[in-house]
Amino acid sequence: MSKWTVVLTGGIGSGKSVVAAMFESLGVQIVEQDVISREVVMPGTNALSRIAEHFGSGVLNSDRSLNRENLRKKIFEDSEERRWLELLLHPLIGVRTMELVEQAKSPYVIVVNPLLRARSGSYDCVLVVDVPTEVQVQRIVERDGISTELAESMIASQIDRDARLAIADEVIENTASMDELNPIVERLHQKFLNQASRQAEQLTRFESQ
Repeated sequence: MSKWTVVLTGGIGSGKSVVAAMFESLGVQIVEQDVISREVVMPGTNALSRIAEHFGSGVLNSDRSLNRENLRKKIFEDSEERRWLELLLHPLIGVRTMELVEQAKSPYVIVVNPLLRARSGSYDCVLVVDVPTEVQVQRIVERDGISTELAESMIASQIDRDARLAIADEVIENTASMDELNPIVERLHQKFLNQASRQAEQLTRFESQ
């Protein structure tokens, strides 16, 4: 990607969406891979047809759209099935992500990728939103109305918290109040603007040579 790009990640229930919304209010283009993941399995897509063939009609609603809750239960209970789904969808999501990043008009772009497991040359900075595991469980149970056991299983299916922190360039501890979170985001925004500006200047010098 030629545009300076931040990948924002964090465990489920960590508050990634809240942080992303704060950056968006500052004029930053946000590319949500969760949104893209829904686009690539819309009714009529080849991906949805393959999912229904693989998992059975129980993962479809009556209108032939994807029943994400039923599919989620299947993949969180079986790591091999989750891997099958990832191999199908991740390339499609990646291509669409790159298209949206290159179309963005803001000085830098934030890609929200909840499933990031390793550093990638596609991104200039990894920003992790982090909270203790017990906070994640509480938030997921309250938000989704599911059992503690399912919430813990969902968390366990993602990258280990320590491994996620190990790949971070920047970390936001999202246990603070909104009033405390805002200046943290604003500080990082200015830092990212400066880094994006330096990259743009370097590209301009390189192209002029």
